[in-house]
Amino acid sequence: MLQTPIRIRQNKHMVCCDDFQNLVDQEFAQVHPKHLLSGGRILNDIDTDYFFVFGADRPSFVGMNYCPFCGRVVSRGLWNLEKKK
Repeated sequence: MLQTPIRIRQNKHMVCCDDFQNLVDQEFAQVHPKHLLSGGRILNDIDTDYFFVFGADRPSFVGMNYCPFCGRVVSRGLWNLEKKK
C-alpha cells in the first residue's frame, strides 16, 4: 500500500493530511511527545506523539494509532512493525 509522505508545514507539526491539520488547528488534537503534554492526563498507553484532546479546564489526552481521516499509521509502535515487514 503506497502512502503519501507526512508533510511538515512552516511553524506547524508533522501531519499526514489537511483534515488532520485542521483538527490540530482547532485544538481538538495535539502533536507533542508525551512528556511535553501538560495540564491534563493521558488516558491510554500508546507509543505516539498524536493525541485527541477532550475537555477544556483539565484536558484528557487519548493517543492515536492511526489518522482518523486518511488511515495512515501515526504511532511509533505500529510504524516500527510496518517498517520491519
